[in-house]
Amino acid sequence: MALGKPATADSSCAAIEGPEKAVNGSVSGGNADKWCSVGGSKWWRVDLGTATTVGRFVVKHSGAGGENAAWNTRDFDIQTSVDGATWTTRVQARANTANVTTHTIGPVSARYVRLNVLAPTSNTDMAARVYEFEVYAS
Repeated sequence: MALGKPATADSSCAAIEGPEKAVNGSVSGGNADKWCSVGGSKWWRVDLGTATTVGRFVVKHSGAGGENAAWNTRDFDIQTSVDGATWTTRVQARANTANVTTHTIGPVSARYVRLNVLAPTSNTDMAARVYEFEVYAS
């Protein structure tokens, strides 16, 4: 549901690593195929266009794109909103080391989905990297 939808973020590591790369449907384009942030508050958001019922999120982290698995997003929250102003945390992922994570929730109505990165990696690297963020109906 997020594929090709408008995405925004707190920042990008480089112009070729913008938020739109996390919803482009690909993980095979190397460094130019991911969203990357070194901002103080690392967040990424997609606008699904209209409120719809969602029930599952798939996050493809660094290792899914061929980068160091120690750079997989370690601690993060996934939130939803119908108005882009009031957010509800649906997923709290901690101590992640997987290249791809799947998060199933009870069906909820959402127009916006946000990823808040709390700890970007399992080592001292401070960049958050997400190759793809997928949203599915329940």
